Amino acid sequence: MAAKGTVTVLVSAVVCAAVVFGAVKWEDSVALPTSAGQMVDGVHHFTINEFNYRFVPTHMVWHVGEKVSLTIMNRSQSQPPIAHQFSLGRGLETRNNGFPGQPLAVGWKHDFFDNVPVTIDGQTSPIPSFSVSLEGGQKFHFTFVVPNKPGKWDYGCFLQTGQHFMNGMRGHVTILPAQGA
Repeated sequence: MAAKGTVTVLVSAVVCAAVVFGAVKWEDSVALPTSAGQMVDGVHHFTINEFNYRFVPTHMVWHVGEKVSLTIMNRSQSQPPIAHQFSLGRGLETRNNGFPGQPLAVGWKHDFFDNVPVTIDGQTSPIPSFSVSLEGGQKFHFTFVVPNKPGKWDYGCFLQTGQHFMNGMRGHVTILPAQGA
């Protein structure tokens, strides 16, 4: 009898894993607007979708001097939906949480948007430190010209004392030289 119960549990676990895997793949391929970036009238448009503990896409490529239009969408699947954050920077800032070898991720040492003019609702101004926090179902749109800050930059969510980042809610942007340079 114990063997029959074990088989039932294993089959249930496999079926559950297949359903979750299928839902994630469907979500990534069918349910999302294009997020790979489209060039329209000289502006490179991207959509970053925030799911529970992951971003889609997890990598983008921008060029120095190009105008980028970025839309952040919180697509939390929780009930009730949970908030997520988008911030872009370099050098992970951590703090001690009391457990050796397990620091908390709390932000970036160098914010990508430091002194970069950002346009929000038609108003443009440089912002010393910039992040977007959204409740479930909300979206936020802004534009900017990619500054001369080449290399790899990371984005992440640091809500719940960095737990979202530690659970894998992160991605990166590669900044390349200006096209034709």
